[in-house]
Amino acid sequence: KITVTNTINWYKKYRAILNSDIIHLRRADGRDWDGILHVNPQLKTKGLLMLYNPLKEKITRTIMVPLYYTGLTNMAQVKEKEGSAKPYKLNRNYEIQLTFSIEPESYTWFVIE
Repeated sequence: KITVTNTINWYKKYRAILNSDIIHLRRADGRDWDGILHVNPQLKTKGLLMLYNPLKEKITRTIMVPLYYTGLTNMAQVKEKEGSAKPYKLNRNYEIQLTFSIEPESYTWFVIE
């Protein structure tokens, strides 16, 4: 019951961005990480990045995250889960370079403002 309550509360907190447009970052092939990016330039939370690890070992990857459709042009504040925000400078293609680690058969998420 506690898990369901926590999941529902998380969904309610991020409902607006979760119901916004989705960009698939990598095809889910079960061989490496998979990710989707929810975007909406009209919200305070411009993006919500969901990353998944289907493998049986912990992974650490560095990827380019396309933020063009978030409406951000210069800087992005990114925080993993409910952690503290870290500033990232967007490159000329409106992307940031993000390094992450994910436990085996697990996921993580990032809030982008």
